[in-house]
Amino acid sequence: MAETTPRSVRTHRLGSPIAAIALVVFYAALLMLPLVLAATTGERETEPFLKMLGMSFALVAMVILALQVMLAARIKAICEHYGLDMLLRFHRSMAVLAVVLLVAHPILLALSSGSWRLITGLQQSWPIWFGKIALLLLLIVAVTSLWRRQLLNFEAWHKVHGLAPAILLLGFVHSWVVGDDLEGTPMRVLWLVLLGASLVVYSLHMFVWPALRRSKLWNVASVKQETHNVWTLEFEPPEGVEPLHYAPGQFSFLRLYRGDERHDGEEHHFTISSSPLQARTHICTIKNSGDFTSTIGATEPGDTATIQGPYGRFSYTVHAPSSKYLFIAGGIGITPLMGMLRHMRDSEADVDVTLLYANDTQADIVFREELDEIAESDAPRLKVVHVLAKEDWDGPIGHVNRTHIAQATAEELPDYAIYVCGPPAMMRRVIRTVLRMGAREDRLYSERFWL
Repeated sequence: MAETTPRSVRTHRLGSPIAAIALVVFYAALLMLPLVLAATTGERETEPFLKMLGMSFALVAMVILALQVMLAARIKAICEHYGLDMLLRFHRSMAVLAVVLLVAHPILLALSSGSWRLITGLQQSWPIWFGKIALLLLLIVAVTSLWRRQLLNFEAWHKVHGLAPAILLLGFVHSWVVGDDLEGTPMRVLWLVLLGASLVVYSLHMFVWPALRRSKLWNVASVKQETHNVWTLEFEPPEGVEPLHYAPGQFSFLRLYRGDERHDGEEHHFTISSSPLQARTHICTIKNSGDFTSTIGATEPGDTATIQGPYGRFSYTVHAPSSKYLFIAGGIGITPLMGMLRHMRDSEADVDVTLLYANDTQADIVFREELDEIAESDAPRLKVVHVLAKEDWDGPIGHVNRTHIAQATAEELPDYAIYVCGPPAMMRRVIRTVLRMGAREDRLYSERFWL
């Protein structure tokens, strides 16, 4: 079936493929640069192979650690090319690689020397102890990050992650003092630039930028209860601050200030559920699903907040336009899709949309009346199918499956641009299902952003 481009679908330009490739090449070049400098300015050819390998591992790992700060600092000039979710997954993968390289570093040096004293001996010089402590702290951060949900709550994990600057400083001092490869001027200049850039970006991300946002607090304009455990907060910019410019489906980082000693200033990310064609305000719809979100219902108009964003590429206006869309949502995962539907309505988009919306019961359905209103309008042409897992009713029951999707779409999945958002297990299951049903992978979009 031939694709037509809807005239009313407005696209948002987020990122450039050329810039995205250039940044990847630049990152890879930085990883290799210390090895090139060590090979061209040092005397490594006289060293045993295992020692050279161990030293090379450490050099690459230290560059990775320095660049981890850049990846996690939410720099929009970087994030817009990939999406913050992809960037943080890459951040996580590179952290694992750095840990593997740094664990292998002392093992290879010990094997090269024929003695395990470097690892087991207690009588070591202070630079060696700096390296050991840095590695121990890095292992603590890595373990608590990889198994965060099983070991720590979000705030505790965030505090443990705050060890990153100490790890970086200890590692750089260790390598500066004992690293044979750092005796040359080019390597020392590179090390100073990497350390300096990392510390500057860390300071900006953790202290300077938050302080600037804190000086211009947004106002909570209204609070609306959507269901028994879901609330919508409306935010209005302070005087002299531009409204948030975002694509439908993007998210922002929010810190509320309500006189709550426990949670004031606690940062969380939430989807922007409004249409960007809304006036000066925007809204976030939040479900009670944890310590912080259990207090959302206590928010009142006049409370204040800081907002950082927008982020993300989960938007129909960012990707290639289509005339037919399949939206599949689970629970509060409806929020980015609702932002897109509202934008389609406000822009009178000439498109067909099928929404499969999974919940436990009818009482859990968010935006039900508004979805019905959009479905009764002409733009977009919306078909809503509710699927309930824990309530007997006249409609589809259970979890969204192949049958539900086939009945809603007549299995013409190659014709659809498909957007999936919901709990991780549900998303994995649905994505596998639609791919087996013939959906095009290049037109299947999701955002796996779970800190």
